Amino acid sequence: MTPEVLSSYPQIQELHVAEVVSYLQQNHWVSVSHPSPRLLVFEKGVDDRGKPIQIVLPSKDDYEDTPYLIAKAVNLLSVLESVSFQEIVKAIDASAHVT
Repeated sequence: MTPEVLSSYPQIQELHVAEVVSYLQQNHWVSVSHPSPRLLVFEKGVDDRGKPIQIVLPSKDDYEDTPYLIAKAVNLLSVLESVSFQEIVKAIDASAHVT
């Protein structure tokens, strides 16, 4: 499914940027600097062309494209981890509640 379609799913609407960031950090994604304070960029590994695999998130929950960027991140994570979209959403939610 495309991020455009996934971004309207209730599971995506309920996720927060901080929860996705927490999940990425717990799974060894590295934050890299970006010139725009509006964006958070994380990298882990390289693709088959040797380029870093990146996830781009908004820095706040209240941007208009936040659900789209979260859906895009969840979609990429599900492909990279070979699990379903729903499993990634559950894992992100669970990682947010780890103390």
